[in-house]
Amino acid sequence: MPFVIHDTTGNDLLFPTSFGRGYEERDYARYPAEMLAAPTQIQKIDRSEWSARIKERKQLGVGLRFVRERMNDGRPHVSLDQNGQGYCWSYSGAHAVMYSRAAAGMPYRRLSAHAVACVIKGFRDEGGWCGLSAEKYAKDGCPTVQDWPEKSMSRSYNTAAVWEVAKLNRVADQVVDLTRAVYDRNLSFDLVVSLLLVNVPVQIDLNWWSHSVCAIDVDEVEPGSFGIVIQNSWTDAWGDRGLGTLQGNRAIPDGAVATTSVVAA
Repeated sequence: MPFVIHDTTGNDLLFPTSFGRGYEERDYARYPAEMLAAPTQIQKIDRSEWSARIKERKQLGVGLRFVRERMNDGRPHVSLDQNGQGYCWSYSGAHAVMYSRAAAGMPYRRLSAHAVACVIKGFRDEGGWCGLSAEKYAKDGCPTVQDWPEKSMSRSYNTAAVWEVAKLNRVADQVVDLTRAVYDRNLSFDLVVSLLLVNVPVQIDLNWWSHSVCAIDVDEVEPGSFGIVIQNSWTDAWGDRGLGTLQGNRAIPDGAVATTSVVAA
């Protein structure tokens, strides 16, 4: 049976039992669970403040969901499209970089998330984790769709010249637990909310959905209950033009990396 989550306009989104593609289910035999030592340098916003902050942000039109409406040279950003391939873990990162650039007032650049995933996976259509793509975005950046066409898996674009320009779209700073292996990097729900409340996008992996998405904002779905507003990579045909709100246990990440800043170029 399908289950229901609400989109950002309050409409119901039906999620079929056949889930998305791209998030690779954890093989606990190979990758045993580890205790998370959460980053200590980030001050979490107390839950007692969340409701008031959310209301104020909506009244003022502050937040990445509002930035989305004008980030494309004054026009709305059109959701990226992973094209049915298992690269969601890279698309969540591309969206995070794009939103971080927009929040910093940088010019709009539509990124080619396929490029990052193709190189990491040797041009194979395989799943992964947000922590895996986050390393690549921090180390090498990501080409734009002008240098690596959207959804292309052609090796002809994988050149030194393309990746030299990709460095202009490199992540400068992240909130990431580097004490853990790439598959085990996560952030607590409270820390994710705290980051979103100061306009920091967060890549999140979700076991229940077999999917990775970019968290961009927070909603109070009912008094005292908070949900995560996500940007999906299934085109604007999904949800509220690509956005939806996850709540309850569905909103708790199984993997998370935050993009706090990108290279200023």
